[in-house]
Amino acid sequence: MRVTIVLPCYNAAAHLERCFASLFAQTHGELDLIAVDDGSSDDTLALLHALAPRAPFPMEVIAQANAGACAARNAGWRKATGSYIQFMDADDELVPQKIAHQVALAEHSGLPELIVGSVHTYKADGNLRETDAQSPDRHDPWLDLMKHRMGGTPGNLWKRSAVEEVGGWDPAMKSSQEYDLMFRMLCNGARPVFDPEVLTHVHLRASGSVSTSNLDQAWERFIELRARIIAHLQRTQPALDLQPHRQVLFDSIRTLYPFAPERSVELYTQLLPKDFAPALSPATGRGYLALHKLLGFALANRVRQWFSPRASAPK
Repeated sequence: MRVTIVLPCYNAAAHLERCFASLFAQTHGELDLIAVDDGSSDDTLALLHALAPRAPFPMEVIAQANAGACAARNAGWRKATGSYIQFMDADDELVPQKIAHQVALAEHSGLPELIVGSVHTYKADGNLRETDAQSPDRHDPWLDLMKHRMGGTPGNLWKRSAVEEVGGWDPAMKSSQEYDLMFRMLCNGARPVFDPEVLTHVHLRASGSVSTSNLDQAWERFIELRARIIAHLQRTQPALDLQPHRQVLFDSIRTLYPFAPERSVELYTQLLPKDFAPALSPATGRGYLALHKLLGFALANRVRQWFSPRASAPK
């Protein structure tokens, strides 16, 4: 089974040797690679052309004006011939058997539209930040999607026809792009299979600080996606108990509050039913629940903000 690796690159010259070493070491026998330079201003494009002759499989380099990672991924997969696509990020690396293992899992599982992979994430100093290990026995992909437990861009393996059927990546999305894509794939009937083997290493850049304005926008996009998921479930599964999904949405709106209090209150009023009662969760403890019951959403969050640190950006 052929797999096409699609690699968007933007000013990634410092990371390409590590990334390509892991790609060239893949043990799967039927591979090709499409690298898309997204208008880099460093030596990325020259390095891609220099690396191409070293590739142990067919490799094509595309150069385009800067349009963002989603547009670059779309340019790549539209030229792909593989049955599955390994979307790659230039910062990251794969264990040599990653693609071979997930292809075997796909074949064993009836060729699902998505293999959801497990990932080690490393800080810029090289120390392990976290491990996201999938469980093969999950039964609610919608709630996994809500909770951001559906892997990520390089950790997953994507069926090309399923990506094509939903139109690929949305270039307008500035964050949570892969979750938007997976949402549309699930709406289209995609079946995910979960892979517990940790075969992808994601490396965070030292320059990854995000402004308060960007955090505001990132969390609002994440909230909007979760609201779309709930709206879809309301239409397609009207008998489903949506309390767990609304709890995740509530926790996200709470997380937005320190960055955009007025917008957070507006979204709470707009997206949650009047009779919604938050419950205990990893993000909502008993103390906050007592405040919420006594004071309501806006005042409870104002009080909690005095004592709580701000959250980081969503992935």
